[in-house]
Amino acid sequence: MKNEIEYTMKYIEEISLNLGDKIYDYYIEEMSCPHNYPNRLPDGYSAIYIFIYKKDSEYEFLKIGKANENSTVRFQYQHYGFNAKSTLAKSICNDEEFIKLGINEDNVAEWIKNNLIRINIYIKSNRAATELVEAVLHYKFRPRYEENI
Repeated sequence: MKNEIEYTMKYIEEISLNLGDKIYDYYIEEMSCPHNYPNRLPDGYSAIYIFIYKKDSEYEFLKIGKANENSTVRFQYQHYGFNAKSTLAKSICNDEEFIKLGINEDNVAEWIKNNLIRINIYIKSNRAATELVEAVLHYKFRPRYEENI
């Protein structure tokens, strides 16, 4: 999946260049299954985080979100639990497909770490660039738990 994200980022570089301000200062980290919580956001960077579910040979994007340099907790831990208004864990625990697999509040964090691929795109802090990357990724991959796209 990292190759697909890299390809899409090259396309985003072209879009941003055509818009007058090329996005070039970024890097991509793939956290395969199983993975641990990510490290803190590097100083001066925001991030796009992506959670991907592989079922058989198919990949489904579940969540694509962003965290700015002041949102370290959101980036590191929030989507694995229930301590915020909207989290990946809550979405999974309300999804019939995952309920049938026995996923619940007690085991969802470990299930996410053991069964989902997480990809982080670190972008030198630039709010417009981060917003553009998130929007293009939403448009291309149509994540399951982004009802408003």
